[in-house]
Amino acid sequence: MRKIITVALLSLTVSVSAGAAAEKSSGNIVYRWVDENGSVHYSPTKPWGVKYESVNTNYSAQQREMIDESNKAKETHDRLMNKDQIKNEEEKAWKDRQERLQLCIDTTFDKMSYQKRRIEDDSVKQKLDCEYTFSRAKQKSKYDDCILKIESERIEKVSQLEQSINQCIDADTPKKMIQEVMEKHRENEERKNAIANGQQEK
Repeated sequence: MRKIITVALLSLTVSVSAGAAAEKSSGNIVYRWVDENGSVHYSPTKPWGVKYESVNTNYSAQQREMIDESNKAKETHDRLMNKDQIKNEEEKAWKDRQERLQLCIDTTFDKMSYQKRRIEDDSVKQKLDCEYTFSRAKQKSKYDDCILKIESERIEKVSQLEQSINQCIDADTPKKMIQEVMEKHRENEERKNAIANGQQEK
């Protein structure tokens, strides 16, 4: 009698375990069927009165491998896209800053050129005044002092004028950018001079 009861309990335990396993695995099964209108339906529970098929929603090892490869490819693509975006933004920022520097340099040099001509003209006039005021033969010492003073003032004014170019350049302005801008400025000046000389020859 005890043996019969033990076997019965063991059978019940196996049945419950199997049922639990079936219930657990059934969470990965859905049922697919097509209604009379041709619409496809999916349900986690078995439909009644229609022909259906079971669909296992678990991925096979091969499918998981393909998904992993696809995810890795997407991550690589996203990193490259992000890298390209950062590079494009940096290049645009560099170009914008370089254009601003170029404009400042060109404008400042144009002003300097005009002001230098004025300084040179004033210096010539002042030196002529030295000749009128002092005789080179009789007052050579005073004449030389007058010329020396005027020349010193001219050099100082030109030096101060040339320092105005520094207003275009910040402490963190890349050296390469400065070199590129100055090179382009020289090319533009040479082109303008060539055009001016060509017009003069005509």
